[in-house]
Amino acid sequence: MKNFDIPFSGTAFPMIYVEGASYLFGTEGHKLEVRTNDFFISRYPVTQVFWAYIMVENPAFFKGENKPLEHVTYFDALDFLEALNAHEDLQAQFPVRHRFRLPSETEWEYAARGGIYWKDNFMFSGSNEVSEVAWQDDRRKGTETCPVGEKKANQLGIHDMCGNVWEWCEDYYQADLSKIPRDGTPCLLESESRVLRGGCHHNWAVHCTVDKRYEIVPDAKDECIGFRIAVTA
Repeated sequence: MKNFDIPFSGTAFPMIYVEGASYLFGTEGHKLEVRTNDFFISRYPVTQVFWAYIMVENPAFFKGENKPLEHVTYFDALDFLEALNAHEDLQAQFPVRHRFRLPSETEWEYAARGGIYWKDNFMFSGSNEVSEVAWQDDRRKGTETCPVGEKKANQLGIHDMCGNVWEWCEDYYQADLSKIPRDGTPCLLESESRVLRGGCHHNWAVHCTVDKRYEIVPDAKDECIGFRIAVTA
């Protein structure tokens, strides 16, 4: 399969094909073997210009067309996806109708690790040097989001999976890895929290690693929380 673009307003929002495979999810000493199916994930987190095309009003704190959309709850992300999936003019441009969604947590980590290249074992998405691939700041002072795609991509050509903004995943958060599905689907075992991944612009590097898991209530929102989109291949 090939990458494809979501065309809008004379430009495009790119989707990257991720070939499924088995990989080891989690941190050293706490590993879970997971098998993902093929899927597509967006090259960038959802940008403000793409959000505005679908939703009109831009809620971001740090304004900029090509900056990641932020200041959105989990439910806001679902509202965007519902509108995107119902957008007839956009959907008419595809040979088959797509159902866009949030990535599962295991899909997110697999893509961040480089998909079939996950054995490269990079600490961050595409590098062991955080400054090459992530907007972050160990001083946690005076930072803001930056335009997407300005740091090095990972092995699949995906940008900004570490740093810039935390990203919502579809899953309910479960600390016990045995409760996480091994087939790449989201964890639907209910809890009070949902999953964020990737770290943000004012985080320490340790929060921006490919295996850092973070839980938060689904109605949380601030200038550090955005999302990217996925679609089943």
